[in-house]
Amino acid sequence: MRWHFRQISDLAVLWAGHRVVPVTLIAFTAIWTAVGLSFSFPRQWFLLTNMVGTLIIFFILLLVQHSQNRDMTALHAKLDELIRSSEAGNHWIAAEKKDADAIEGMRQQHHGQTSETST
Repeated sequence: MRWHFRQISDLAVLWAGHRVVPVTLIAFTAIWTAVGLSFSFPRQWFLLTNMVGTLIIFFILLLVQHSQNRDMTALHAKLDELIRSSEAGNHWIAAEKKDADAIEGMRQQHHGQTSETST
């Protein structure tokens, strides 16, 4: 099941991120509005269309968020491995899980050590 969700998520992100999609959606919306007004569709039809469109956008947003979370997790794992294999301090591993004050302190400590070694 997870494999299918990941495949659907990747496909949705690839499709939603294509540059033709916004132009197509704008054209479709203009045509839909013109047809609806010319055939005098009831107001409920436009409300239903609005609701369905909102749900589709929300679903695509969730799929994109899932894909970004997976990509960021992989990126953090790669960075942690680079830190482990380099001469960098191991205190930088999993820095994204620390609070903002701790990260700022680590950054200032690093910049202080860099300026001392360069003089």
